Amino acid sequence: MSKIKPGRIEDEVAVKEIPLATIEEEDELFYENIEEAEKERVTAIKGIGVFAKKSLLVFGLLFSVILIGTLYDASMTISSMMSNAPLIGVLYLFSILGLVGVLGYGIFKEYLSVMRLKNIDTLQERGSVLKKNPTIDVVAYAKEIIERYENHENELIRENALSLKRELPSLMYDEVIDRLNEKLFNPLDKLAKGSIIKYANQTALSTAISPVAFIDAILIISRSGAMVNEIATIYGYKPNFIGKILLFKKIFFVLVFASVTEILAQHSHDLVGTSIVSKFSYHAAQGIANGILTARVGVAAIKSCRPMHYKDQNEGFLKGISKKIMESVFKFGGSKK
Repeated sequence: MSKIKPGRIEDEVAVKEIPLATIEEEDELFYENIEEAEKERVTAIKGIGVFAKKSLLVFGLLFSVILIGTLYDASMTISSMMSNAPLIGVLYLFSILGLVGVLGYGIFKEYLSVMRLKNIDTLQERGSVLKKNPTIDVVAYAKEIIERYENHENELIRENALSLKRELPSLMYDEVIDRLNEKLFNPLDKLAKGSIIKYANQTALSTAISPVAFIDAILIISRSGAMVNEIATIYGYKPNFIGKILLFKKIFFVLVFASVTEILAQHSHDLVGTSIVSKFSYHAAQGIANGILTARVGVAAIKSCRPMHYKDQNEGFLKGISKKIMESVFKFGGSKK
C-alpha cells in the first residue's frame, strides 16, 4: 500500500514566488483536512474509552463472581479437610492465608502509590505558600524535597541534592525556594523536557505514516503513556497500577481530546511560515499535530509530578519543540523520496 509522504520544499526563492491567494487557499485546505481527521481520531479515542469502561465493568462483575465462588468453595473445602484430614486442612488454610497476605501487600502498595500522588499536590501547595511568605517551615520543606532525590538514579541529581543539603543551613529563608529550583528542579525539568522531545517526535513520525485514525489513537495513547511514566520517574514518583490510572486520568484523558486545529493555530505561525506548512501532505500534517499534542501532554505531566509548581514558562518550549517536530517529519519525508 502506497502512503502519502510529506512534500519536499524546493527552496526559499520558490516559496516566496507562490502567490498569496494560493498560499491562503492551501492553508485553508490544510486546516480543513486537519479538522476532518481530528473528528475521526476523537471518535476512535472515544470508542476506545467506551470499550475500556465496558470491559472494566464486565471484568469487575466476573471477578466478583469468581471471588465469591472461590471463597465459598475454599470455606467448604477447609471444613471438609479439617474433619477428614486435619493436617492437609491446616496446610491448605495456611496456603489460603498466604495468598491473602500477598494480595493484601499488593493492595497496601497501591494505597501508598495513591498517597504519594496526593503528597505531590500537598508539596506544591506548601511550596507556593512558602514562596510568598518564607518562614522557618521552608527549611523542613526543603529537607523533605531533598530527601526525595538523595538516591535519584541520575548522578547529577544525587550530587546536587547532597550539595544543597550541606548548603541549606547557610541560606536565608527567602533563598531556599530559588535554590531548590536552581539546584534540583532545573536539571530535572531538563531531563523531563528531553523525554517530551523524544516521545513527541516518535508520535509525530509514527502517525505521519499511519493512514488509519484508530491506529493514530493507539499510537498517541501508547507513546503518551510511556512518556508520562518516564516523567513521573524523573521527578521521583514511581506509580503502581492504580497510581498510574489516577495519574493518567489527571493529566492525559483531558488533554487527549484537545483541539488539534487549535494547537496548530497557536503554533504553526511560529514555525517556518504558513506557506511551508501548506507544503506538507495530509498525513504529515496529522503527525505534526499529534506530536504537538503529545508535547502538551508531557508539559501537563511535569505540572502533575513536579513537587513544586511548574511556572508557565513553557510557551517558548512548546514553540521550539513544534519546530523540531516539523523539521523531523519533513526530513523523514524527504529521506523517503
